Amino acid sequence: MNLQKEYEKLYQYWLNEFQQKDLTEFNNEIFNHFKKSVDYINDYQENNMNEIKIRLLQSYKDNFNYLFTDLLKMRELKITHSALALKEINLDNIIEAEKLLYENLVSSVKGYNKLKAVSIYEEEPPQIDKIIEPEIEIKSVVEKDLILSDEKSIKISKNEGQTEQKKFNYTLVRFIKKTPPLVGVDLINYGPFEAEDVANLPEKNAKILIYEKFAEKIEIN
Repeated sequence: MNLQKEYEKLYQYWLNEFQQKDLTEFNNEIFNHFKKSVDYINDYQENNMNEIKIRLLQSYKDNFNYLFTDLLKMRELKITHSALALKEINLDNIIEAEKLLYENLVSSVKGYNKLKAVSIYEEEPPQIDKIIEPEIEIKSVVEKDLILSDEKSIKISKNEGQTEQKKFNYTLVRFIKKTPPLVGVDLINYGPFEAEDVANLPEKNAKILIYEKFAEKIEIN
């Protein structure tokens, strides 16, 4: 192995990473190449080396280890900052360990934001027994009666032959990106939605979707 050539190549990768704000390309193949170089020089042994050669080898060993470790630390910081800001990165240009770090952090941040949104828009979790008001009893099964207005009235059949009326405030929204299906606080399934779809959703669900930038409110004049 040509240590000088390998050192210059590693130094160039380190320098590029240091000088650029965004992540440089550093996939598994590149990582494994430099890992082999570092392992080689760390394990290298030779009998009857003179003092000059020993010092030279130790210098290469120290420099190789420093550059390789510092390169990975710089990339770790960049990946952490990108994940905390929910900034997308090219997963094909990072190694598996970095990909795992990024995806776990993004998942944690999104989960935190979702819980924060719920706590902002709901002082306490909705209690079904408080938002359901009894209506008159009927013997036959009644179909769901949906009224699209600022305040919907929804009649839902029950097995006992009774119907209860639930009242919620609704908000008209336009979806700005693909959104998975959801269950509203009115216990109705909505979605899935595509970008530009329009839907009248329970206000509390709409606020969370707007906060997470899945949708935007449509103002009705």
